[in-house]
Amino acid sequence: MIKVPFDIEGYHGSSMRGQILNSAELNKTLDNAYRTMEWFKYLADHATEIKVLENYANAATFMTTYVVGFELEGKHETFYRIRYGG
Repeated sequence: MIKVPFDIEGYHGSSMRGQILNSAELNKTLDNAYRTMEWFKYLADHATEIKVLENYANAATFMTTYVVGFELEGKHETFYRIRYGG
């Protein structure tokens, strides 16, 4: 599994509304990464499973970090690690 941290501005809390807003921000960030980063596009296109493994908020910087895990078949993970150094 390849684990990738993403920093998102803000944290909207753990209420239902907050969770929806947090998910929207993460989706926006991941969509942007898919369009602009070749290595991320490779991960997303070849993953058999993608899931948020953990998240934590930093009140001092008003940032939330999401760690996203990408499960790849062996050959794709090996290629990713060789090509992109992950």
